[in-house]
Amino acid sequence: MKRHSIGKRFRKMKGLRKTDPNAVIPETPKQLQDYIETLTAQGVQINKVKYAIFKTKNGLKYPGLVASEKILSNETLVSVPRDLLLTTRHAFESPLKQMFLDHPQYFSNQFYPSWEDHQLMAFILYEYQRGPESEWHLLISNLPRDIDYLVFWNPEEQELLDDQQLVKLARKQYQEFVIEYETLKCITDKYPQLFKPETVTFENARWVYTHLVTRCFGKYLAYVTMVPFCELFNHECTDVFYDFEYNPDNPNKSEESEQAQIKELKDDEELSVTSSEGSYHSDDEISDSEYVTDTYDQFKEFDFDDFSQQATKKFYEEFSKTFDNKQKENEQQEDQINKTSDNNEQDEEEQNKRIKELQEQQVKMKKDFNIKLNLQREVYLLSRDCKTFIFQNIDYGDNYSIFFIGQMFVKLDKSIQEYINGGKAYFMAREEVKRIQLTCNTYKNNLYAFQKDVMKKPIYQTSYFQQKRSKSQNSTLDTPEQILSQALDPDCEYYKQVWEKDKFDRFVMKAASKDQFEKGAQVYFCYGRLSNRMMLMRYGMTLEYNKYDHAHLRIDYLKYVQNIEAVWLVHKYQLSKYKRFKLKHTTFPIDFIVFCKSIYWTFNVHSLDTFFKIQDLKLERKALQLALEILVEEISKFTDKLEDNEKLLYDNKLGYHEYFAVIYRLERQRIYHHNINLIKICIVVIDRMLDGIPFEQATEKTQFDFDQCETNRIILRKYFEQMRYALYLPK
Repeated sequence: MKRHSIGKRFRKMKGLRKTDPNAVIPETPKQLQDYIETLTAQGVQINKVKYAIFKTKNGLKYPGLVASEKILSNETLVSVPRDLLLTTRHAFESPLKQMFLDHPQYFSNQFYPSWEDHQLMAFILYEYQRGPESEWHLLISNLPRDIDYLVFWNPEEQELLDDQQLVKLARKQYQEFVIEYETLKCITDKYPQLFKPETVTFENARWVYTHLVTRCFGKYLAYVTMVPFCELFNHECTDVFYDFEYNPDNPNKSEESEQAQIKELKDDEELSVTSSEGSYHSDDEISDSEYVTDTYDQFKEFDFDDFSQQATKKFYEEFSKTFDNKQKENEQQEDQINKTSDNNEQDEEEQNKRIKELQEQQVKMKKDFNIKLNLQREVYLLSRDCKTFIFQNIDYGDNYSIFFIGQMFVKLDKSIQEYINGGKAYFMAREEVKRIQLTCNTYKNNLYAFQKDVMKKPIYQTSYFQQKRSKSQNSTLDTPEQILSQALDPDCEYYKQVWEKDKFDRFVMKAASKDQFEKGAQVYFCYGRLSNRMMLMRYGMTLEYNKYDHAHLRIDYLKYVQNIEAVWLVHKYQLSKYKRFKLKHTTFPIDFIVFCKSIYWTFNVHSLDTFFKIQDLKLERKALQLALEILVEEISKFTDKLEDNEKLLYDNKLGYHEYFAVIYRLERQRIYHHNINLIKICIVVIDRMLDGIPFEQATEKTQFDFDQCETNRIILRKYFEQMRYALYLPK
């Protein structure tokens, strides 16, 4: 079956795995050739790949690896003996060990998450100064000095990205690197017998640190690892991956480690739509949250204790006033009777009767008041329990729930006020609060199902939004003195006693089971499922038509919140100022559409199921229209047009940083346009359905599909299935 996935479409557009007519196989630089010959003599096997020079669209040259002949699926491209890998274990078990032991505040995982980078940076600088005497001399001397990543771009180049949040993060990480370098310098200056004065400089530290960030392996290895020769593989969305091989006598060998059979694929057996074999996920963890910290005084939460005190005070004031008046009336009557009556015994009996009636009336009024107050307290506590349930089970800070929760708080507070003010009977108020709690429980179940089944996200409970905020506000140490003066625990083992070797025998780079390269094609390694944002932060590069890329959409949602209770909750819990969404090439932004729908969703008007599912086509269309308006407004904020950025890619005046910045802007624009077209397609389809056109005809090609109809139908398939389901629901 012919496939029309975004991934396959992008691979065809870029010619991945196809012969690159602009690739040049020059004479390998002598230093690199010496390195390769030495590695080969030490047991490294290099199969069907050679050093080559490639070009960007505007003619910038860069090195990589080219297929010297056709590469078949499952073929091993590079095989490196384990003992040739440079790892953190080598760094620790070196002459620097005592220095590491003396300064766990910088070199131990008990203090620093990047402790391995710190050890390796110190070790590589130490070995670098030894020159040819070092066993790692050829590896280190072949690390180029002319590469960097976004953290080290100059401010003018960073501004070209047109992404202030990303620039802010890069500059923050630059300051963190400066502190880490200064701390390392402070430590190494204490060991002149180990480090020459000219070794630990800012430029040398930056050079080594850049390679630790951009060239090291580590996800499935015991330690952060530098792999000889394999740093020459560039990144693309192919499925070349790394794996481990075991000798026959290795006790750690398993059936899974057996080598797959090498085979040639037919054209229609290329990588499948969902294949990610050998690749690993790399989530975009860039957080750009800003929180609401100002006060909000337009709403005050109902305080039952205060109400109870005021009601009790008012009752007893009126109670005293009422019975003081009645007491005076009785005394006046008594005086009048005494003056006019001769029957004292009968008069006394009448007087006692009136006093008793008055006392009984007093007791009854107090009893009635306490019963009423207790019933009011019961309804209030039911309401509070409902709010507690919401707090404990629903994330106030997710992209949709604040709109639902705001309406529930309005209903709860209204029920209490109506009951207290006498506008609603006790049993009605009690039943309404119970119904609201059942509604909240149903919403929770629907929300969890949406997160799990549609968004494929983990389910968080116990006010996760507060945890997210606390994580973002962790304090940092700002000087080497602060870092190195942290107190040490004499009973703590800051380093493990035994640093075991990796259990495999050979590190291998392999083509995937559905991956093959023509002769003359550039051979890539998939570093991970990385957005262009993360590639800039890790490798200083971007990819055109990167299927894993996404554009961050930030929405100032408070302008859409329609009740003051919800606004008050945002301020009370200092939630984020923005709702954040990832717009992608590969998926329809359902969570963004649900956000837009939550703005229009109204309790007791729309069914609860409509919140996360399509059951009301008119409501869905309103959500799509709002989504469209938001995206059109966002794309209008770009300073350059998409067509202008496409032309810039061929400008030979651009340097590497400028070129990658253009791609970054361009890909964000392409993603916005792609999602705008998807939403327009959905609006056309819904309009057709509302006009009575059958579903199969309604979902046929629209004017916004252009030449991508099959691809768009793959992306919209699940959303359209919900539309079909909505047709058969009772009106």
